[in-house]
Formats: sequence, structure tokens, C-alpha cells
Amino acid sequence: MTTTVPTETNDTLVPAPGFDDPTRAAQATFRAVLEALSNPGRRCAVAGAPAAPQPLGPGLGAVALTLLDVDCTAWLAPELSATPAVRAWLTFHTGVRVVDDPTSAHFVIAADVASLPPLDTLAVGTDEAPHQSATVLLASPVEDRTARFVGRGPGIETTQAVELPGAWRDFAQMWHRNTAVFPRGVDLVLVADDHLVGLPRTTRLDPQEI
Repeated sequence: MTTTVPTETNDTLVPAPGFDDPTRAAQATFRAVLEALSNPGRRCAVAGAPAAPQPLGPGLGAVALTLLDVDCTAWLAPELSATPAVRAWLTFHTGVRVVDDPTSAHFVIAADVASLPPLDTLAVGTDEAPHQSATVLLASPVEDRTARFVGRGPGIETTQAVELPGAWRDFAQMWHRNTAVFPRGVDLVLVADDHLVGLPRTTRLDPQEI
């Protein structure tokens, strides 16, 4: 018995499979996201979606499959939007509406931190409806985490070590502005292939002294 692998042609694009077991995988991934956002800075295991196209990758792909749906909008960073297989895979499996303007998107998704727009240009919600803010989903390989912070706030008993991509220019200043507008503000989920880290808007970050 042979297995046909979905392929991209000049005429059509057949999306790769999503989760092997959609219900159980989505439930497990959703629990991981909730755990990560409830325990800021803590690594939480995620199984991933093995067939997710690159540069989306298994971890970021699994989170996207779980959180996106027909009722939300997503902005894809250039490295993702320039890959037809990524857009086709996300829209086929989730029904999400992909938009060109990141400032109004419910989800902002990037595989390269350098392509993210400034956090304070994204939707932060309102005092009456803070849930109408954006959530940033960012691929963050372990080897790229060179900026170290000390996290404090709800969900952290005392302090929590947090590592972020060193290439994220002006992150400390942007995150300070983000936490200052609470209850408005964006939330951040950093995703590696096998785990994720959540940073809700309630988490204060101070650069770690070396």
C-alpha cells in the first residue's frame, strides 16, 4: 500500500494533513496554552502537528490549528504569507480569515521575530472589552533565546526566569508599555517544536542582571 503525499502544483495546492486525532490533539494543545498563560514563563509541553508546512513548523502549527477558527482574523508575517502552503493549510483546516493589516487582527503569527510589527501598534482592546485585543503567536526556537528577564505578576509565586529571542529589538520597552495599559494589552505565546511559553499582559518583565 502506498501513501500519497499532498503536493503543490502550478494549478492547485492540496493542504497537508492537520492533527492525526483532531479532537484530542486540539484539547491537549488548548490545555497547554491555558497552562502557559496561567503560569507565565513556565515551559509547557505541546505535541505539535507533524505535517504543518515550513516555516510554520509543528509547534506553531498546532497552536494555530487550536486557536484559529472562522470567527477570527489572523495576520501572517511575510515569511509565512509568502509561502502558499502555509496560508492554504491554515485556511483549509481552520477557516480563519487572513488579513493584510496587523493592527486589527485577532492573531498575529510569525516565525521570525524580526518580522513582527511593534506590539503597541496591535489591537489592545478597550477598558470595557479587553478581550478584543490581539494575541501574538511567535515561533521561538530554543537556540534563539538569548535575552533573559525576571518575570513577576499573577501566576508567578515569587519570580520566574524568562528567555526571549535576543533579536527582538526594543522588546523591554514595548512590553513595559504593554503592561502599563492593563486591562488592555496584547498577550504573547512563544512556541518551540515541543513546548510553549505564555506571557500575558499582566506579567512584568525586568532585564536579568548578569
